[in-house]
Amino acid sequence: MRHGRVIGLGFALTFLSSFGQTFFISLSGPDIREAFGLTNGTFGLVYSAATLCSGLLMIWAGAVIDRIDIRLYATIALAGLAVAALGLSLSPDVVTLGLSLFALRLFGQGMTSHAGVMSTVRLPAGIRGRATSVAALGFPAGEAILPAIVIVLIAALGWTGMWRVAAAIIVVSLCLGWGLSLFPGVKKKSQIDGAVHEGGPTDTGPSWIAILRDWRFLALVPTMIGYPAIVTAYFFHQRLIADIEGWPLELLASSITVYALVSVTVAMLTGSLVDRFGAIRLSHFYLLGLILASAALVISSGPALAPVFFGLIGLSAGATNVIIAAVLAELFGTKHLGKIRALAGAVMVVASAATPGLVGLLFDAGISLGTIALGFATYLLIAAGVTFTLPNPRAA
Repeated sequence: MRHGRVIGLGFALTFLSSFGQTFFISLSGPDIREAFGLTNGTFGLVYSAATLCSGLLMIWAGAVIDRIDIRLYATIALAGLAVAALGLSLSPDVVTLGLSLFALRLFGQGMTSHAGVMSTVRLPAGIRGRATSVAALGFPAGEAILPAIVIVLIAALGWTGMWRVAAAIIVVSLCLGWGLSLFPGVKKKSQIDGAVHEGGPTDTGPSWIAILRDWRFLALVPTMIGYPAIVTAYFFHQRLIADIEGWPLELLASSITVYALVSVTVAMLTGSLVDRFGAIRLSHFYLLGLILASAALVISSGPALAPVFFGLIGLSAGATNVIIAAVLAELFGTKHLGKIRALAGAVMVVASAATPGLVGLLFDAGISLGTIALGFATYLLIAAGVTFTLPNPRAA
């Protein structure tokens, strides 16, 4: 396959970004709270602060990818992620814990996932959608594979031992990347050269203010923040939602597996659809699954709802990473796409950091799950409607 090495790099990076994602970190959450004597609320505040700070810093860190070789960028991200994982296992106090969580979010959820998507989104338009969809499979692959392994490792080695194993895995993966000529230090030039890096050290591109003033970017913001904000709220409060709806924990776990499988299937299909119809057209509809999932919480309840609810979320999850990156490429080109996507990513991270606490306050105030879900569905419908104002370069 002509671009196989580029796509392989993208998949590896999105998979390894799992070590800095919420679903992975939360698996050791109870052990961390017990070790540091934190309440649920205190730990949530520390985690939200770490996520927010990492998202804001990604505005700068994400733009760097336009000015240096992406292999060097990925090396820095993975090295930082390994240090963060080791630092978390050795944290002596809450301050060090917060700094370790900040580094995990910055280097993992931020820089590593950014590099994974950017490695393919600069490929030619005819292959871009399919390549990005394959690279993005690393996200659901991590969600489907790693939780069971983490649970076994925590039982055998404790939570600190698990994080040290995670650090070792990241280091080994980085060494394998060097050995396979994916990273710097290899004399032979590969197909990655040019396909994933177009900027220069002095070519900084449009200013942040110029991007924020661009009406096309502003029209995308409602949909860009809608998915991460709402899905983060649902996953953060999944145990509470399960209690409200009467879902056993075993059913909750199996339903999350349904979510991952649906996400993988849709991601593969979405890439082909982007190449055929263009990302702008698909941007009008990719939130439909999340809209239906929210509506299902309003009109239904009981155990049968669990796999349906998570499966519908998977429809939007599989399409989101592919479509957002491809839409930005179609609207703004690829030369300074790293900077533009970094700003978009920061906006999404800030939104995802806010909703868990906000929804928790709504629950504390006695607002029902159905009312909250209805509000989410209404917002998503409006956000999807705004995308119809976007110009479609592919159609032109």
